[in-house]
Amino acid sequence: MERDRLLPRPLRGPAAAVAAVCFAAVLALGLPVAGQADAGAADAAVTGAVDRVFAGVPGVLEPLSYSTAPAAMVGLMVVLVVIALRLRRPRVALLAVAGPVFTAAVNTWVLKPLFDRTHDDYLAYPSGHTGTLVSILAVITLVGAGSAPAGARLRTALLSGVAGLVLTAVAAAAIVGLAYHYPSDTVGALFWAVGAVIVVAAGIDRLPVSARSAARRPDGSTGSVAGRHPKWRGDHRVAP
Repeated sequence: MERDRLLPRPLRGPAAAVAAVCFAAVLALGLPVAGQADAGAADAAVTGAVDRVFAGVPGVLEPLSYSTAPAAMVGLMVVLVVIALRLRRPRVALLAVAGPVFTAAVNTWVLKPLFDRTHDDYLAYPSGHTGTLVSILAVITLVGAGSAPAGARLRTALLSGVAGLVLTAVAAAAIVGLAYHYPSDTVGALFWAVGAVIVVAAGIDRLPVSARSAARRPDGSTGSVAGRHPKWRGDHRVAP
């Protein structure tokens, strides 16, 4: 049923366009730095600005980077899965796991070796920690927009997206300030994660719907006689 889709029909075209733009951005940011081991002028300028901002507040960079720690991200994924299962949204639960796992796996085993950009002798582009965090936030944004009433989808996507961008910006600034990554590593990771989650959601939507889900109506009824007619309750007919 359309209710069970991660990408309702009105969102499929815009989502595909967003994914295409994201993948183009990953290439546009990655190709100029491919095979390099230094910051470059733009990355050096942004890193200098980040250092100046945090110079007056020593000791805050490490706590601000905690949202990119594996334990924090796995914990958030578990919370999303539990909530989705309690709401009987198995596709959402699957996306909450498959989206970040796919994002991180392809990032680690394909994109980083492909671009071969290094930071302190470690493959750096795109940033794996940033990408995984963004993929989780993208799941929340996508599910929120898809589940919202038709007239509120854009507003929901914008509000959730802006909140996710703020959190990502703070975390990315922290890991740049800690000299874990170049700024462009984090920006490329953001684009990669958003596009990857959209692709995973589209793939999950192609999975067959279970008979139980197909029988369930948008109001939660099951299609039984009792669910179809307000006068029926079990085996007895009652007055409305």
